[in-house]
Amino acid sequence: MNALRKVLVVDSGHRAETDLLSTELAELGVSSVTTSLEAAEAVLELIERPSAIFVNIPSRSEARASLRALAASLRRNHRASGVPVIEWNRETARREGGVSAILRTEIGPQALYSEA
Repeated sequence: MNALRKVLVVDSGHRAETDLLSTELAELGVSSVTTSLEAAEAVLELIERPSAIFVNIPSRSEARASLRALAASLRRNHRASGVPVIEWNRETARREGGVSAILRTEIGPQALYSEA
């Protein structure tokens, strides 16, 4: 089992088959909870402190500004407790080397190692 706790994924609520970050995380063995922008704060109150928060900001979306504002708010509220807030989109993932590379950068090399 992966030592990483749940990762929270926040998106606009409009999920396309070609843009499922939670599927990519699952393929890496990382458990995630996906929520819409509107429910993000409520979900954070309910779940155990996540290891990271991905804010999925698609390149074309009416919710871009709101998602960026949420990411900034989450950084102010959760950065002190050590939870990285990652603004994510398909282009960022390609540029940074994929989801696994982003996790290693933001959380550390232990992000994807399993417990023995």
